[in-house]
Amino acid sequence: MEKPMSVPPSALSPTEIEQLRPALAARYPHAKGVLGSQLGAFIRRQLANPDLKGRFGGLKEFISHYFPAEIVWRGRQGLDDLYDISFAVDGSGPGAAVWQPVPCESSADLWSAVTNPSVYVQFAWSAKDKSLLQAAAGVPLVDDLKAVEKITKTDYQNIAIAFVDSLEGIDLNGRTQALDSSASGAEFTRLMRDRGLLARWEEFRIDRARRQFVDRLAAAGAESSIVTRWADILRSSQQAARSRRLQKAVVFSATQPLPTLASCEQLRDDMPDTRAVAIKAMEFLSDAEISDLSIPLGTVMRALRSLIRRP
Repeated sequence: MEKPMSVPPSALSPTEIEQLRPALAARYPHAKGVLGSQLGAFIRRQLANPDLKGRFGGLKEFISHYFPAEIVWRGRQGLDDLYDISFAVDGSGPGAAVWQPVPCESSADLWSAVTNPSVYVQFAWSAKDKSLLQAAAGVPLVDDLKAVEKITKTDYQNIAIAFVDSLEGIDLNGRTQALDSSASGAEFTRLMRDRGLLARWEEFRIDRARRQFVDRLAAAGAESSIVTRWADILRSSQQAARSRRLQKAVVFSATQPLPTLASCEQLRDDMPDTRAVAIKAMEFLSDAEISDLSIPLGTVMRALRSLIRRP
């Protein structure tokens, strides 16, 4: 009896292209000598189905089909490829239209651009146009533009400290440990997870990050009605970003090969299936870990222990 074959899609959907191009342009506006492993990892994080090898034959084939002018192979470094990346800016002259209006609509990419320090994009408020603008990091301010700083690593450390200050009943040792770990987002999140505070921390962090950005927008001169509108857009953008991460995780787990019979025989009879483990493991991950699609071994073991029914 033949087994049904699942053939992965070999072309990007219009939605994937719409999301991937601005993400690449923001991350690599003008970059030289980018490692193929880094570039491939970034591209896979933007796709619902990240299997570049299965869908397109690999990173090189993917680039040659979709971005032959923007991403150019320049040589090798050890076992890795090197690429020069440059996304041209639309416009009629040098430097034209470098600053672009941010669409007044919710977007997972907008939430990432505002709150992820590693996304190389900057924002500014135009008093003349009464609009929020964006450009690649390093582009100078022009005319009447006023910078609206996105959320930085220092901001997240201050948010973590504020969260610790808001906790009631925390002892001196726990407070000291939390404050010491506040400089590392991953370490602080793991500590909050271990203390059963992950959900509260996530809610607090998201709310503070959103409020901080719109407060900076107001300080740059935006009217209160406009600030309120952007606060709502960011709120729905965060929800869109969360939905995208969950969708990626489900698609990624569904495309993984099934375990062999020999490996299954080594597991307990009541061992949950791969999908159940993956879904449960999501509860133990921080937002940063989810966006990287990285499941540490310790997280997997905690998920297994919580799912297996012990006698």
